[in-house]
Amino acid sequence: MVKHDENKDLKSFARIGKIHISDKTLKAPKSATIGIHLWGKIDFLTHYCGWHFLWDNNAGVGFSQSDKTDKKSSRAQKKAKKEPKLTDKTKKTKKK
Repeated sequence: MVKHDENKDLKSFARIGKIHISDKTLKAPKSATIGIHLWGKIDFLTHYCGWHFLWDNNAGVGFSQSDKTDKKSSRAQKKAKKEPKLTDKTKKTKKK
C-alpha cells in the first residue's frame, strides 16, 4: 500500500485542476486527462483528508487567487538562490 502525503498530492493535482483551500474543494475541467495514479491521489484526498472533488469546465490550473500567499514560486526562489553564483563565475584565479 502506498503512503500518501496530502501536500504532495495537492501539488500533483494543481497541474491539472484548481484547488480552493478555503472550502477544501478540488475542481477539474471535463477536458482534463486524469491517469490512474492521480485518481488514487484524488481518492486519498476525498476519502481521508476531507476534500471535495468537482467537475468544473471553468476551472483553470493551480491554486485559487484568493488562496495565494505572497511567497515567490519555487522556480523564482531557486533562480534567486543561484544568482550570486552566476555573477561570481567571471572571476579569474591568479596562479603564481
